[in-house]
Amino acid sequence: MAAGSLYDLTFGLMILFAPHWGSWFLEIPLPSEQVYLRFTGVFLLALALFYMLPVVHPGRYLGNVVVAIVARAAGAMFLIISALAFDQPGAFLLLGAGDLIFAMLHIYYLSRAEGGNPLRHYVDME
Repeated sequence: MAAGSLYDLTFGLMILFAPHWGSWFLEIPLPSEQVYLRFTGVFLLALALFYMLPVVHPGRYLGNVVVAIVARAAGAMFLIISALAFDQPGAFLLLGAGDLIFAMLHIYYLSRAEGGNPLRHYVDME
């Protein structure tokens, strides 16, 4: 979760304060209305803080980890499908792969922490 938080913090700050550099580096064109892009940076900063809660208080915010898994997997699907099916920039494949890796890592570590069942607090298995 800490690495995912740092990932989102990095992209959030870049989108908010240096979108031209990010656009150049990732070869993704900037939208004509950058205010919406920069507002996305604000949301990424908030998401980075959301991801830190289980790091600061292990065991207390496990729901955040479950939400992070769903959000990362959905983000990965969106970015990968956008690149492959809708002719969006190839960098979306790399960013989608990053989200997918984080989703898998979150599942792995949550499963270890929860005795093999990452959803034991949320799904009645009896």
